[in-house]
Amino acid sequence: MKKRITAVICALCMCVACMGMFSGCGKTQITDAEYEELAKKAAKTNAGKVVLKITKGDKTHDVTLDMLTYFLAYNESEGNAFYKENIDMFRTMYGENANFWKIPYNETMTMGDTYKDAAYSTALYTLLMYFEAEEVGMTLTESRKNALELSVTRFLSGYTAEERARCGMTEEVIRANYERLFLADQYKEVATSTVQVDTEAVAATIDKEDYRLFETTYLYLSKSTDDAAFNTVAGSTEQRVALMEECLADAKNGTALADIQKKHAQVLTYATRDFLKSNTSSIEPDYVTNAEEMKEGEIRMLNYDYGIYIVKLDSNTKYYGYDDAVTAAIEKEKNTEASKVFTKVEEKYTVVKTDEWDAIEMGTILKAPQK
Repeated sequence: MKKRITAVICALCMCVACMGMFSGCGKTQITDAEYEELAKKAAKTNAGKVVLKITKGDKTHDVTLDMLTYFLAYNESEGNAFYKENIDMFRTMYGENANFWKIPYNETMTMGDTYKDAAYSTALYTLLMYFEAEEVGMTLTESRKNALELSVTRFLSGYTAEERARCGMTEEVIRANYERLFLADQYKEVATSTVQVDTEAVAATIDKEDYRLFETTYLYLSKSTDDAAFNTVAGSTEQRVALMEECLADAKNGTALADIQKKHAQVLTYATRDFLKSNTSSIEPDYVTNAEEMKEGEIRMLNYDYGIYIVKLDSNTKYYGYDDAVTAAIEKEKNTEASKVFTKVEEKYTVVKTDEWDAIEMGTILKAPQK
């Protein structure tokens, strides 16, 4: 859940002021053109509400509500989607008429608080990187300008005319939001382009042995006596052990395990079992230990209280997922180093939330989750 809320680096707006515009509309259907006019009015109202004051040195940026349209609207959409995906669980736990946004997320925060914090975090990152880009005179590349136009079109098409009117989501407002977002991303790309990572040192932190693949095949004979018909065929425990010892001898003399199983198909199971050294939780520890000790082609019999295995180690010379693990570790280290760039930027600024920010209430930006 937390991963879903914090992984997004974009989010959207809100206009609490124009909520009353869409209730009690009578019998007259509002047209898209009329909604667009309402959106313009809401955008104008939003532009007059300072929600954050961000200061660097002697310069203070007044961040108005229209500058957060993308971030707040996006996060509310995410919350609505999460609610719908888990509606039965929420109804069971909190009742039919529970307000999703008021449901506790933890001891101190509601779901609404959490999504609002996510919007704040992504918006702050974008704004600070954007201010830095502006300060050095950076402008968007042509490729980003083209991507921006496509993003604006796609974003606006994802919301109804009513939702856009409710938030003041005019094309002009969303384009301005995206311009800040794209320029912030461009600045980040340039600022982190010189980040260096010692790939060999990172790779050394990944134990290659954890990704060694053990490929085994086995025969299995149960010792259970619960099935009378099976008991008749398999015999006593002693007879079952004797049969498996006979099968072991045949296997060591070169008979394939699959062929041995066909000879005793009524009682023996034949299967493959592959595992990584780092992922053996579902396998008997003794089975793993023996497989790790065996040489390629070696065959052993493992006698347990519940059954008997004849195990053959087919191969242990391959590694599965090791290169991917190294790549992921290197990317993680790069991201860690890159995040320090933002930390250094953030240290240059002070941020003050205003009463207008406190008044923002998630769940009122677009529409309440549908029941």
